[in-house]
Amino acid sequence: MENEAFFWRVMDLLNWNCAGDDSLVLAPALRFLVRRSDEEIFSFEDTMSRLLHNLDSRKIAQSLYKDTDSMSADLFLYQRCVAVVNGQAYYEAVRSGSTRLNPDLEFESVLYLPANAWAKKHRRAPEDYPHTPGISYESMRNQELWK
Repeated sequence: MENEAFFWRVMDLLNWNCAGDDSLVLAPALRFLVRRSDEEIFSFEDTMSRLLHNLDSRKIAQSLYKDTDSMSADLFLYQRCVAVVNGQAYYEAVRSGSTRLNPDLEFESVLYLPANAWAKKHRRAPEDYPHTPGISYESMRNQELWK
């Protein structure tokens, strides 16, 4: 089950009054996901993976780095996370090229939100999280957009 509307609904819960403390920014989304089914948590992650994969492009990387051959793949992923945490309109603007990501911003913490929600719900460790998305969000995995 993949539901993009559900994903953006969760992202709209982020508390930007706590900017600077990622765990506090994510806290309302975490509380919300903990109360959802495992299938909904997994769907949230599947959607996030697909959205991040769709931003994994040479064009976006070149807007951040002069030399993409020496860029940090991890940092590029964390920078793409900024597009998803800032909502659907911002994400679409970045994807279309009308808005450029800020190279000084990253939001790695959102990657751990599904596993943390599942773990809290089941009183288990995040490392026990049983789901792996079918699409990789890792940098330079979207072969079509890196041609």
